[in-house]
Order: sequence, then structure tokens, then C-alpha cells
Amino acid sequence: MDIVNIYTYTGATGPRRQNAAFTYVIETDTVKGPATLSKTEYEEDITENQAELRVLLAALHRLRRPCMVNIYTDSWYVAAGYEKKWVERWKENGWKNAKGEPAANREEWQEMAELLGTHVFQFFVGVKHSYYAWMQAETQKRRESYV
Repeated sequence: MDIVNIYTYTGATGPRRQNAAFTYVIETDTVKGPATLSKTEYEEDITENQAELRVLLAALHRLRRPCMVNIYTDSWYVAAGYEKKWVERWKENGWKNAKGEPAANREEWQEMAELLGTHVFQFFVGVKHSYYAWMQAETQKRRESYV
């Protein structure tokens, strides 16, 4: 099984709705040596949590077969969805939270569950990596190009 590292970064901050840019880098080894793929996107009127989910979803859509995926993110929210078993409980409860209300960002979480369901994965939260400064700069450039 291939090992893939996914690095995500979003310029969104806080719970308010905002316009935000976000970047991902996918890194893996191939028979020809290391390979990377990156993309920066921009969305209007989203929250920080939605941006964190959407950047990871965009990266996961690029994977074509089951892999061992290491996910590097600054988002405790995304990691907690799996590490604290929120996604598991929401699925069992018809995508409703403990109060019986629809889970926040339900569509994104459902898509994430589907995409991650074919992979073995783990989260690394807050780990500064060699792409970090570059991703910050790319995200800022994209955001500024829309302002």
C-alpha cells in the first residue's frame, strides 16, 4: 500500500463567515522518485471549519487507490472528528449531534467519511513541516488576488 502525506493550510480564522484561500500539498514516493502535487483554492463566504474540511476533501479527491495517508493539518476540529469518534457517532445517529440537531458541516463530514473509508489514515496536528511557509505564502497570494 502506498504511503501518501497530505499537508493542508487555510488562511481562514475564526467562526465568522469569510472569504478564504487554502492550499494542499500531496507527497508520495513513486518508482521515479518523490512526487508532489499542490493546489491553492479560494472560496467565498465560508467558516474556518468549512475551509479546513474542504481543503482536505480537495486533496483526498486526488487519491486514486487505497493508501496509508498521513494528514498534516493545523485543524484540531478536523482531527477530532475522527480521533474523538464524532463521525462514528454522527453516522450511527443519522448525522445528528448529541442534541438531536443536524451535525455542523454535515455534507463535508459525510463526503470525508466516504473518501477516508478506503484508506488507512492518521492525523498530525500542528506539526510544522518543510512546506508550511510556502503554503502560507501561496494562500496569502491567492487571497490577495481576489480582494
